[in-house]
Amino acid sequence: MSGRGGPTAAASLLQSSAKAFREQHPDALCWAAVLHLCLDRAKEYSAYGKDPRVPQLMKAIEVEIFTQYHGVALGSGLTDDDLAASRESLVARYGENAQAAGHELILAWRSSSESGTEDWSVGPWQELLTRFRVTPEMFLAQKAWPSVPEERPQPIDWRAQLDALVGLGAVKEQVNELRDLLYLQRLRMRRRLPGVEPLELSMHQIFRGNPGTGKTTVARILGAIYTEYGLLKSGHVVSVQRSDLVGAVIGKTEELTKGWIKKAQDGVLFIDEAYSLTGGGAQDFGPRAIDTLLTEMEERRNCLVVIVAGYPAKMEEFLNSNPGLASRFNDELHFEDYSDDELLEIFRRLIARHGIAAPSSALENRVAAWLAARRAGAGERFGNARDVRNLVGVLFRRQARRLAKAHPDEQPPEADWDSFSPDDVPPPPGAIAGLGSERGKGREGR
Repeated sequence: MSGRGGPTAAASLLQSSAKAFREQHPDALCWAAVLHLCLDRAKEYSAYGKDPRVPQLMKAIEVEIFTQYHGVALGSGLTDDDLAASRESLVARYGENAQAAGHELILAWRSSSESGTEDWSVGPWQELLTRFRVTPEMFLAQKAWPSVPEERPQPIDWRAQLDALVGLGAVKEQVNELRDLLYLQRLRMRRRLPGVEPLELSMHQIFRGNPGTGKTTVARILGAIYTEYGLLKSGHVVSVQRSDLVGAVIGKTEELTKGWIKKAQDGVLFIDEAYSLTGGGAQDFGPRAIDTLLTEMEERRNCLVVIVAGYPAKMEEFLNSNPGLASRFNDELHFEDYSDDELLEIFRRLIARHGIAAPSSALENRVAAWLAARRAGAGERFGNARDVRNLVGVLFRRQARRLAKAHPDEQPPEADWDSFSPDDVPPPPGAIAGLGSERGKGREGR
C-alpha cells in the first residue's frame, strides 16, 4: 500500500492489520501494536520517514508492549466492535476528502486521543511523543519534521564531584593523571614549535566493577574533562544497554546502534553491561552491534568517546569476543567494591541530603549489620552504593509507617520527621520483601 488514501484507506488498514496480527500472534491486539505498524509503514511512505525519531519511537513502543505482555493480563484486547467504532470515528473526524495516507491518519488520530481511553497504550504513547517532541499534527504535515535542537547539559564542576566521591582512591588517581596529560598536551601545542604534531589520543575506556561503584558518575566526570581540554565539544553522556542497541530483525541492530552513536557524537557513549552483546548464540544480533560500534569508533575517533562497563570477569569475555575490540581501548579503570566504612559514609551523606539528622551509633550499627548481611547473601550481585540508596528508601517507608501508628489521629510532631530510629532498619536481607523491587531505580554511584 502506498501514497494517499484518506479515511477509507485508514479504516481498511485497521481491519487488515488486525486480521494479520491475530493470525500471527496469540497475544491480544492493542493500539500500541497498530501504532508500531503505522510507524513502520511511515518509514517507507512518509516524508518524515527518515527522521531518527521514527525508529526511536518504534523501539520505545516495543519496550512498552513487552512490559505489558509480561507484566499484566491484557484481556481480549481490541474487539471487532472496537475496530468498527474506530473506523467510523476516523471517517467522521477527517471526512472523505482527507489527503493523508491511512497510516498517517491513524497515527495523528491516536496521538490526539484522550489519555486513559480504550486501552492502556494511550498514556504511554503520548508520553513518548512528548519525550521525542512529536505532535499529532506532524504526522499529517506531508513533509520532513523540523529538527530539534540538541539539549546539552550545563557544564559540571567535575573537580568538586570527583573530590566528593567516597573512596575510589585508585580511580581518582587515574582520572587526575589523565587530566594532567591533557593539560600538558595543551601547553605543548600552544608553543607551536615547527614540525611538532599533537599526540593523537584515544580516550575510549574500559570500566571494570560491580554495580553501584561509581562508574556512571565517573563517566560524566570524564566527559566534562574531555570538554574542558578540547577533545569533545559537549561531553554529554548517553547511557545505553543491550536492549537499546540490539534489534529483533536483520538490519535493525545496525540502525539502532548508529542512531545512539549519533546521539552521543561530541560526547560519551556509555555502554553498561557491555558483555551482554556477546554470547547469545548463532541467531543473536549482539555481535552486529559490536561490529557497527568498531567501525563508528574509528570513523568518529575525533568526536566520540566510548566507555564499556560491567562486571570485571565478564568484561574479559567481552573484550575477547572480537579480535579488534581490545585494541580500541587504551585505558582501564578498576572500581573496587566499597568497604564497610565507606558504605556507612555513603549512608550518612545520603540521609543528610534528604534532611535527616546524623545517625546515632545504634542506628549505624543496625545499618552496618544489614549491609554486611546483604553483601554476604548477594555475592557479586551486591549493589554497593545502590543498595545503600535502596535501603534509605526503605527506611523512609518504615519511618512513615512507625509515625502513622504512633499518631493515628493526628499529624506526627515535626521534630520526629527528620530522624530515623534503629527500629526503622528492616530485618536482615531474606526476611524482607520489597527491597529487591527498589534495585536499579537509584542512580547513586552506579
